Amino acid sequence: MLKIVERPLTASARATLESLQALVNREPDYAAKVNAAKRAWESKTSTRAKADAFQIVRQTLASMCVGPIRCAYCEDSLADEVEHIRPKNFFPENVFDWQNYLFACGPCNGPKGSRYGVVAHGSVTEFVRAPKGPINPPPNGPSALIDPRTEDPLDFLELDLGGTTPAGIELPATFEFLPSDSATADAKARGAFSIDVLGLNREVMRAARDNAFGGFRARLREYVIEKEGGATDVRLGVLRDNILSTPHLTVFAEMRRQQAHLPDVQALFAAAPEAAAWPLVLPAA
Repeated sequence: MLKIVERPLTASARATLESLQALVNREPDYAAKVNAAKRAWESKTSTRAKADAFQIVRQTLASMCVGPIRCAYCEDSLADEVEHIRPKNFFPENVFDWQNYLFACGPCNGPKGSRYGVVAHGSVTEFVRAPKGPINPPPNGPSALIDPRTEDPLDFLELDLGGTTPAGIELPATFEFLPSDSATADAKARGAFSIDVLGLNREVMRAARDNAFGGFRARLREYVIEKEGGATDVRLGVLRDNILSTPHLTVFAEMRRQQAHLPDVQALFAAAPEAAAWPLVLPAA
């Protein structure tokens, strides 16, 4: 998971979102707002103006995705759902908030929808609302879920790529996400909660990251070979863009960050130091 690069939403689409949010906000109490938000979201494409606005929302979110329109959370599956970072069932005041959206896949978005937590003193308190219970608001406090629209997930997480210790001991890679060792207690708790809620270490994704590691290493080696063979800047640009368009770009980001512990990877970055500074998201088309 990487920080999302922002793209501007058109003024017309933003105005439509604001008008829909105003309908929710005018309700007299929290429970009424929750019910109004649900109704408004279910009918968000019921008119031409609203349908056009949400087509623009989806197109803009797609342009903000890492790689070829991949889920902002897992980077494995096609992103096809407008995800509310702050769950719409708990935060009606953010249901049409542009800054609360990202593009996600169903396997990440679905389980997350009913889970929310706040963090304090290195632990997370999870909020649960019974299906037929009172509609109460979640507790105040910092959200336990990482927000890739406003935060860099790699400040909270690290990917286990294995490597060689200073003592020369070889450590096998698990390709699982872990809370960052260098993070604060609250940040570690948020990292662990995000891993759990989003299922970031599902076996299918762990295996995909393992495969991606080998692919990135091979493509970077190809780049180095062609660079040393005198390839043109145009050709090298194509090879760079191929790397940056590959799913699981967090693996490449972590290869750059952890290269000191990965001798073969470090040698490739030494031969192509520019690769360590490439922006991880390609410019909008």
